[in-house]
Amino acid sequence: MRVSSGFLTFALLICLAPATNSQVQIIMKELSCEGASDFEIDLPPCESAWRPSISVVFLGRATDVRKEEVPIIVDGKKELTERLHVTFQVEEAFRGASAKVISVVSGGDLCGEDFSKGNRYLVYGRRLASGEVYVSSTSNTKWVKDSRGADDLKYLRGLPMAPHGGTIYGSLFRYTTPDNPKLQFRRGVVEAGHRIEFQGNDKNYDAIVDHHGNFRISGLPPGQYKILLNEDGEIDTWPKTKPTSVDLADKACARFDFHVDPFAKKDSRNADGKENGPSK
Repeated sequence: MRVSSGFLTFALLICLAPATNSQVQIIMKELSCEGASDFEIDLPPCESAWRPSISVVFLGRATDVRKEEVPIIVDGKKELTERLHVTFQVEEAFRGASAKVISVVSGGDLCGEDFSKGNRYLVYGRRLASGEVYVSSTSNTKWVKDSRGADDLKYLRGLPMAPHGGTIYGSLFRYTTPDNPKLQFRRGVVEAGHRIEFQGNDKNYDAIVDHHGNFRISGLPPGQYKILLNEDGEIDTWPKTKPTSVDLADKACARFDFHVDPFAKKDSRNADGKENGPSK
């Protein structure tokens, strides 16, 4: 049985490091592809280019695409999936791409990105020990056509002249209604005037939430930062798996969207006096 890479990627299956030709990839359900924990469709280029799973960024044309079927094991069953070997002629190198020709591998793990010979792509990938660049379907790689990738290219081309320092930005809201499983959304209000602290390695910084619920601080030296809200209630972040700390690169950015839940109480008890877990 042959497995469709695109379909199963949508179903959020795990993608481990690409296997060699002599290895069989083992796939388990209900886990995500590499880099999916911080993957967003509208991720800005100043964040997309510096994700932990990305070490190579370049604009290039696919000059050759070779396909092979490789064996995998999905939930204990033997399957076949497709791996692409793509040769790129590099037009512009932005990060970790010094060669004029780069070999890209994708797929073989149910998280493959589609490539077509002759098309131009803005490639976000990870350098493998073999020297190839691995590209996942969650890497934010873009087919450059018409205006696609224009914002990314504007940012990347402007890096040499951009001012030094990183940016952390986002939003802060407070829920005004308890969680109701029957409702898809919860009401909330902006936390205007609230101070958010950014704890760095050598110095702390802060920003104030504006009347739209947004905050931003720029010019931060590269390094590790922890975001502190000093708020009561459980703090939900979006995406749910995103941490409240970041390793910020120079000229990079990181977004954090926080929701304060004053209705989520720790050590709460029900009518029988038994302890409940935190309500969400």
